[in-house]
Amino acid sequence: MTIPFRSTVDDSLATGRFYHGPTDATFDLNLLREAYEQVIDRAQARVFDRAGDPVTCVSLTHRPDAADPLADGMCSQFTPEGTMRYLEREFSCFNEDFADTYFAVVHKAVSAILPVGRMRLMIMRPGKAYRMHADATMRAHLAIHTEPTAFLVGPDGHGHHVPADGRLRVFDTRLQHTAFNAGIADRVHLTLSVADTERPHHMVLRQLEAGAR
Repeated sequence: MTIPFRSTVDDSLATGRFYHGPTDATFDLNLLREAYEQVIDRAQARVFDRAGDPVTCVSLTHRPDAADPLADGMCSQFTPEGTMRYLEREFSCFNEDFADTYFAVVHKAVSAILPVGRMRLMIMRPGKAYRMHADATMRAHLAIHTEPTAFLVGPDGHGHHVPADGRLRVFDTRLQHTAFNAGIADRVHLTLSVADTERPHHMVLRQLEAGAR
């Protein structure tokens, strides 16, 4: 599969596809679930605020100088004013505490086909829904635990269920989207930010749009 990486904003963000389909990367679901249990046994999932939404996750990658590797991937890439805090490519280190888990294998394999930035376990509780938002980069999703009633929803309102089948799927989350878990159990996705696909912060976009009028 060819993924159209873009480092700047253009009309494709207004007309582009939200779901880019599965990659050629396939992983063992049982080993993914075993690795998830290993990580949760060693590190408590943390909750951070994203525009009013509490998000639960465990960061598996970090920057070389991170004081707290587990918290390094939890900070938004942009400040509310639009200043960029970091580039996804800076998250080049896989957490040594999890080097013996299957996630280290996944990180190495995906890095061979995609430029990986932050790699996180995202845990969505039952009945949870996120507000509409747009990320700074594209994201790849690998479902570990899910139910048929958990969806990602793109700007056209179409729901995309990511099945737990070991396939890595890519979404252009620079487009407006949301997610919800209407099931009765946690939805757990391994998400990988695709480095070098950064778009300007929404405040920067507004300034560009104002200047074009």
